[in-house]
Amino acid sequence: MNKQESVLEMTLGTKVVIWVVCGAAGVGLGWVLPGLLQVASSWPIPFIEYLKFLGSFDAPLIVVGRPVVLGIVGLVVAFILTYHSARLTISDEQIVIREGDDARVVGRAQVGGVYRHGGKVRIESPEGRVLFDDDVEGGRRAIAAAFTRHGYPWEGIAQS
Repeated sequence: MNKQESVLEMTLGTKVVIWVVCGAAGVGLGWVLPGLLQVASSWPIPFIEYLKFLGSFDAPLIVVGRPVVLGIVGLVVAFILTYHSARLTISDEQIVIREGDDARVVGRAQVGGVYRHGGKVRIESPEGRVLFDDDVEGGRRAIAAAFTRHGYPWEGIAQS
C-alpha cells in the first residue's frame, strides 16, 4: 500500500470475533440439538422422523462428536464469511474492490456518487448504475473520510 491509498477492510479483531461466535454457536447447537429435535418432533415438519432418528443417538462418541463436528462447520462458515468480506483500496485514480478471490477496478471517471445506506456503502456511476453495494468496515466517519480524502463525491453526512 502506498501513501496515497486508503484501505477499508475487516479488522483482524472483527474476524476473530466472528470465528469465535460461529464456532461457539456450532458447538452449542451440537449440545442442544437432541433437545431441540424433541421439541420440534411435535411440529408438522416434513421428514421429522429422520431428524428424530439422527438426534436419538446417545453413544458417548456421538454426544461428544456432534458438538465438535458442528463447531467445525461453524468455523468453516465463519472463514467463508470473513474471506468474502469486501476490501476497498481507494486512491485518487481508482477504487480496487476485492471480495474473496475476485477483484475489480472502478476508475475515478466511473464514480458519480458514494454514500451509505443502512450498514452498506453504495458506489454509483454518473448514470446511476450501481457499481458496488455491500458492507464495508470502518465506521461512518472513517469511510466518509477515506472517500473524501481522495476527492470522490461523498453524498452522505459523516456521522458516527
